[in-house]
Amino acid sequence: MRLIIFFIALIANCSTLFAQTDSIRVWNKWCSRRDTPLLFTAANNLVQVYCPGMKPSEIKLKCSDWAMRIGKPEIKDDTLSVMAMPYPNKGKNMKLTISNAKTNKVLRTVNFGCDSVPKLKAWLGTIRTTEAYKKDILAQQTLKSSFPNSYYSYPYVIKSYTLRIQSPKGTATLNANGFFITKDVLQEINNAPIGATVEFINIKATCPECVMKTLDDIKIKIK
Repeated sequence: MRLIIFFIALIANCSTLFAQTDSIRVWNKWCSRRDTPLLFTAANNLVQVYCPGMKPSEIKLKCSDWAMRIGKPEIKDDTLSVMAMPYPNKGKNMKLTISNAKTNKVLRTVNFGCDSVPKLKAWLGTIRTTEAYKKDILAQQTLKSSFPNSYYSYPYVIKSYTLRIQSPKGTATLNANGFFITKDVLQEINNAPIGATVEFINIKATCPECVMKTLDDIKIKIK
């Protein structure tokens, strides 16, 4: 009878361990694909770990080689977070080992990939072309910024810009704060003739703990 109880307890413990191993979630907060373990060179990477049934303080993280370095772990609620940085010139094996801090038993090993970050680019709403109908331009509400063709999603926000409209009638300029397309800006665009070029210049963007960036101009011809 004792032997049966022992085996039942052993199976239960194993099931719990396997469940924890399967359910451990690891992601880079600044990667838009949560299911893709990816780090970005010369960028911000915040690796986060969550394991149902375990306290974050019971989790230990370790890099297997010099191709990936991590900082001091921080705990917030039920998630363990750590700054990470890839060094692809020191190897391709960016492996993170997740262990039980009490028993040192390895719970999961995650192999991270690495990607470079393209130049931050500004967009007028959903418009991605150099020509657009006036009604489509006027339908846009904000200037947005993103890293083209990249999963990097660090939260840059546009702080200010200048509207410049060039047409045979002359050039009109208007400064605006924030990322919204203001009523004054929309009015200037609405008054512009077909064939005029709408430009958003001197676009300033920033992010938490970042210096201000000046982004490339946006030029859209009204058709």
